[in-house]
Amino acid sequence: MADLIIIGMGGHSKVVTDIARLNGHKILGYLDDVELVGTQRELYLGRIDTLPRWVKDRHSFVVAIGNNLVRKAIVENYKDLNLDYVKLIHPAAIIGSKVEILSGTVVMPGAILNAGSKIGEHVILNTSAVVDHDCVLGDFVHIAQGAILAGGVTVESCGHVEVGERVRGWSVVGGKQ
Repeated sequence: MADLIIIGMGGHSKVVTDIARLNGHKILGYLDDVELVGTQRELYLGRIDTLPRWVKDRHSFVVAIGNNLVRKAIVENYKDLNLDYVKLIHPAAIIGSKVEILSGTVVMPGAILNAGSKIGEHVILNTSAVVDHDCVLGDFVHIAQGAILAGGVTVESCGHVEVGERVRGWSVVGGKQ
C-alpha cells in the first residue's frame, strides 16, 4: 500500500488519520496552508500548493477538509495531476449490498449505508450517519453526524445534511456550487 498524504490538518483530519491507519495506510504526512507548531508539526509536509512535488513518488492522497466547497476547489485545482485518491471506510461502518462508493470518500465509524446506494467522490459520511436504500449522493457531499436519509434520497453535489437532520424518502437535497 502506498504511503498516504492527508490534505488538511484540522479536526476532521484527526478522524481520517485514525481510519487510514485502521485500513493499513502509513501516514507520510500532511499538507495544509496553516502550519501548526509543537508535536503536530512533525508530520507537516508543507502548504497545499506544494502538492505537485509529491505526485512523482506515487503517493496516495485524501482530502480531509470538512468544508465541501474547499474540498472541491482543491480537487479541481489539481485534477490534471491524476492523483490517486483513496476511499477510507472505518471497520465499524456497515455497508450493504450493491453499494457503490467512489474515490476520495470517507466513511466514519457507525455510519450505515444500505443496499443499492451510490456515493460520489470525496464525500464525507460522518459518525453514525444513516443512508438508507437506493440513495444517491453527489460528489463533495457531507452527511453530518447522526443524520438520517430515508430510502431513495438524492443529495446533489456539494450538498450538506446537518447534524441529526432527518430527510424523508425520495426527497432531493440541493447542493451549493
